[in-house]
Formats: sequence, structure tokens, C-alpha cells
Amino acid sequence: MKYSTLLEAQMGEYPDSVVLSDSQMYAALAVATPEWASDTTPEAAIEQARAQWARNAFMYRSDYPQGFFYACVKREDGTYRYVGFRYGIEGCEYASAFHGMTYKGE
Repeated sequence: MKYSTLLEAQMGEYPDSVVLSDSQMYAALAVATPEWASDTTPEAAIEQARAQWARNAFMYRSDYPQGFFYACVKREDGTYRYVGFRYGIEGCEYASAFHGMTYKGE
């Protein structure tokens, strides 16, 4: 399917997506706990995951200024399972480099 805008592409591929402003994304990065973390996961491992997500966010924002962050696949508890970055209008032109990060909203 052909899309004419980034938002149209994102919604066409993942209809339950929410667009995250940069400030929403950076705020989420500061508090997100990886899905794989347990009560016994060392804080250093959690901080390492957050640092990786932050590097990915910076890289995508720098490389693709026209793009936007998004969250999709909403769960019953209101959280979104996937966080990503849409950079192109083709269906596959997105980056899901935030493995294990969920978005809880505001």
C-alpha cells in the first residue's frame, strides 16, 4: 500500500499507534523498566538498557529529523508493548530498536 505521509504510514501499519513527542519519549526513557527485568535484576542492568534506548533515540532523531517516535500494541492495562521510530513512508521504514521498552503514557 502507498502512503503519502509518515503518520498515514504508521497508522496504516499499526492502527493503535500513538505519536510521542520528543519530550514524551525522553521522559519515558528516564523511567522505563525493561520488560525482562525482575525484582532481582541489578539496577546496573536496567540503567544499561535505558542508556541503549537513549542512544538509539538520539541516533534516530539525529539521522531522521522528519521522523517521530511512537508506541503501539496497547494492552489491557493501558501500556503499549512496542516503542519505535517512524522515519519513512514505506511500511517497513521504522525502527523498533527499543526492545523491551514499554510506554505507559502520561
